Amino acid sequence: MKILSIDTSGSSLNVGLLDSSTGLFFAHEHTKDEARTHSMKILPAIQALMTKAGWSFDQLDRIALTAGPGSFTGLRIGAAVAKMIAGQTFAELVPVSTLEMIALSARLSAADPNTTSYLPMINARNHNVFAAICRPGKPLDDEGHWPFADFLSKAPKNSIFVFEQGTGDDFKAEIQTAGLKFIEQPSEKLIDAKLLAQQGLSAARADADSFAPRYLRKTAAEMAWLKKHPDAGDGDYAKYVSEV
Repeated sequence: MKILSIDTSGSSLNVGLLDSSTGLFFAHEHTKDEARTHSMKILPAIQALMTKAGWSFDQLDRIALTAGPGSFTGLRIGAAVAKMIAGQTFAELVPVSTLEMIALSARLSAADPNTTSYLPMINARNHNVFAAICRPGKPLDDEGHWPFADFLSKAPKNSIFVFEQGTGDDFKAEIQTAGLKFIEQPSEKLIDAKLLAQQGLSAARADADSFAPRYLRKTAAEMAWLKKHPDAGDGDYAKYVSEV
């Protein structure tokens, strides 16, 4: 199976191609100036990998995509490109939780036999986090948007927080006071593109036309709109989109 993996949820652009039948894998090479330039670099990066592998887009079987949470703009960029390619080919769109991929990537690079759980975390500002509990061989628990103190109270013993380097300074003291550890991953290693592609082998496919990223909370623009329209319900989302 030929799989394209796409991650635009964080600072670094992670793109890869995996042929599961041969084990052949090609990864996008990171550059120092690529942070937050996903919209400009994602299509050239994918095209360069396709050329390197000698594949045509019609040969793709699946597109494994980090579906969120993460940067709202980044998630939209990845989703738009994945939906576009899926819509023009026979490739299936396979979304995977960003938090799950952060945890699995950390376990791949820093496995510790004494660790019961990995706690992937994304800074959501105002001392809130997107976070989850990831136990080996089990589904994610408590994936959501949390006040950090509330999520910290749920952390199992012998668990390790995982977050992107430079994003967790506000939480380190509380983590250490609770007797827990943390791993700071460089942005380019936060999510392993090959592992994402491998997860795409078994993850459930989604309908490309109706797929939307999992933000886990409303955007600032949507919250502002809802304040102006207190009687609006979920069914009015199309009206919000048209106005914003």
